[in-house]
Amino acid sequence: MNKRKPRGPVPSLIGGTNGRPKRVPVQRQSECSRCHMPFSTGETCIAIPKLGGAYSTAKRVCDECFQRILEKTAKDLGEIRQI
Repeated sequence: MNKRKPRGPVPSLIGGTNGRPKRVPVQRQSECSRCHMPFSTGETCIAIPKLGGAYSTAKRVCDECFQRILEKTAKDLGEIRQI
């Protein structure tokens, strides 16, 4: 299966509404919220919680998309350090 290109800009973890990401097991078939690659039951993915609402929903992303998010976060931190 070909992996679809994620839509929109790569998010950063510096945003005020993101919680601490953690690796979680997939309990039912779902997909990456960025590239829509399916996760199968039993494998793990990264859950990034959204805070501040009545319910804390977590976006689940694959390892490849999470690496892009980490790169964007590191770039943002580098820009902040230059201030």
